[in-house]
Amino acid sequence: MRGEVVGEPRSFSHVSDTSPLQPACLSARKWCKICVLWNTTDERLLPAIPRLQTAVCPRGDSPTLRLETTPCPQFIMASTSSVLTARRCAGSNLKSMKLLEVLNALEEEESGCSKEEIFIVPPDNAAGDFTDEDSGDEDGQRGAHLPGTVLHASVVPEDSSTEEEEDDLQLQPATKRWKAGVAPQRVWTKRDIRPDFSNWTASDPHMEDLKSQELSPVGLFELFFDEGTITFIVNETNRYAWQKNVNLGLTAQELKCVLGILILSGYISYPRRRMFWETSPDSHHHLVADAIRRDRFELIFSYLHFADNSKLDESDRFAKVRPLIVRLNRNFQKHAPLEEFYSFGESMCEYFGHRGSKQLPVGKALRLGYKIWCGTTSRGYLVWFEPSQGTLFTKPDRGLDLGGSMVVKFVDALQERGCLPYHIFFDKAFTSVKLMSVLRKKGVKATGTVCEYRTERCPLKDPKELKKMKRGSFDYKVDEREEIIVCRWHDSSVVNICSNAIGIEPVGLTSHHSGAAKTRTQVHQPSLVRLYQEKVGGVGRMDQNIAKYKVKIRGMKWYSSFIGYVIDAALNNAWQLHRICSHDAQVDLLAFRRYVACVYLESNADTSSQGRRSRRLETESRFDMIGHWIVHQDKRTRCALCHSQTNTRCEKCQKGVHAKCFREYHIR
Repeated sequence: MRGEVVGEPRSFSHVSDTSPLQPACLSARKWCKICVLWNTTDERLLPAIPRLQTAVCPRGDSPTLRLETTPCPQFIMASTSSVLTARRCAGSNLKSMKLLEVLNALEEEESGCSKEEIFIVPPDNAAGDFTDEDSGDEDGQRGAHLPGTVLHASVVPEDSSTEEEEDDLQLQPATKRWKAGVAPQRVWTKRDIRPDFSNWTASDPHMEDLKSQELSPVGLFELFFDEGTITFIVNETNRYAWQKNVNLGLTAQELKCVLGILILSGYISYPRRRMFWETSPDSHHHLVADAIRRDRFELIFSYLHFADNSKLDESDRFAKVRPLIVRLNRNFQKHAPLEEFYSFGESMCEYFGHRGSKQLPVGKALRLGYKIWCGTTSRGYLVWFEPSQGTLFTKPDRGLDLGGSMVVKFVDALQERGCLPYHIFFDKAFTSVKLMSVLRKKGVKATGTVCEYRTERCPLKDPKELKKMKRGSFDYKVDEREEIIVCRWHDSSVVNICSNAIGIEPVGLTSHHSGAAKTRTQVHQPSLVRLYQEKVGGVGRMDQNIAKYKVKIRGMKWYSSFIGYVIDAALNNAWQLHRICSHDAQVDLLAFRRYVACVYLESNADTSSQGRRSRRLETESRFDMIGHWIVHQDKRTRCALCHSQTNTRCEKCQKGVHAKCFREYHIR
């Protein structure tokens, strides 16, 4: 199940306590899409909601709103079969169902859907002070682990248009509605595509420079959380604490300790984060306890801030993390590998981290989180990201839906490095012939699976007829005016794929398992299908890497899980660069994260209490044979082994060591 929760329900409430959402309305439907409107009293929005009908009533009477649903190839709108009523008297509020009712109905329904997702966005006044703490303690086990402002939000459809209505009906603010011009009729011809894009010849001098520097994992991570970003977070956190009449005095050294603990929580997690500092032998973690005191960590983490509250853009739901998003996007793009192939898709920043899932009785996990639009390389390096705020708060480009508009924004970000013939891959949630046309005019190649109703009436063989033919059969047509190809291919199911750059030839062979005969057979595969399958999985690879060891510690702010997400994304990007730059000494993702966490905690530990503790830290880490890298230092110091001057040091031990003394120094 997929849906979107948008805003704070100030203008909505129940129709009555006796008209709950009936589970029967969901039990027969495998998919639904949900949108919760926040603070919306403008009745002009009603005509923009597909198939939402208003009965005309005499003055003073209550009009009746009837929500109808029609099965769609992508999803079916969840709704009640009962009639919803709303009062439009002066000062009255529109009334509808609440998100909590939907969650309760999902618990009771018995459909076989195994995974359900509801996307949320920050509350209505996310720029206000009260949203700095919107949840309970991390040990809370009540409800769906959501604050009341979200659980009592009202539910209305975001989009229920059918195939024929998709181009005409969009859920957008009705204040500035425009009439789409009649597009010229496309002429489809049975031939292969003849693209006019130039070949990819670009080199990547920046990546060659990174290879020559031989950066350690910490050095690669600090390409993104660089000195400027660390200083910015320190200043904003101190400013926020000062606004609360607290003299925090946070330093860059302490912030790195906090980051180290957050990273470490991804692969060592406790039910309560305070257990890191407990003296009990079954839970005490000396690396954390010796780096920073528990109460100091809690104080810093509670005031962690990323924007000046006095200068927030109230129209931006992510205003409190917007400066961090801008900085990280700039650093991600600056150090991104310059490649021809990129993927675009959506990721989920799960709400409250590991407590963002509510297990339903029938064994279905309900995931709640923020939708993140992501553009990645084919290997999973995150180049550009933008948290979604829903169609009511993000105006799509003219002629495109919201997903297509986000693809265009990603392309604009790529072209800041030069107008090169990039090739973007995405799935049917974004693809349309119109989007292919827009990208072609920008000089960008694109390929993606596409829904039939977005092919602009391309006359291909009927899917039922194609299914009767042998596997590997396909049909295709090309738009004569803009050289856009649409191909329908029969494999285990019928797939529609569209491209402005890749055609049918050369047709290859691919091996598929035949369940009935229990053998593998060779079927024909068009060129654009093969290339799509090879290059489209970048966002999925990034999600897989983030999910393995994601930050588990969360705070009481609504954006705490988002902070963990961007830290995980930066570590994923640093590891991707490590794989490119270090051919001889590659480490896996877990070892990479462990190295960064250990260096941050050991190198930035509080040394105010000298003596046995610091001595133990040095002894244990020196001989652990994990993550010791020799790096260059500007200032010459004495070698810890031979005591002569050296300009190299061990990054983990923070000791000057010659290259010739490095191995002997780390062996007992």
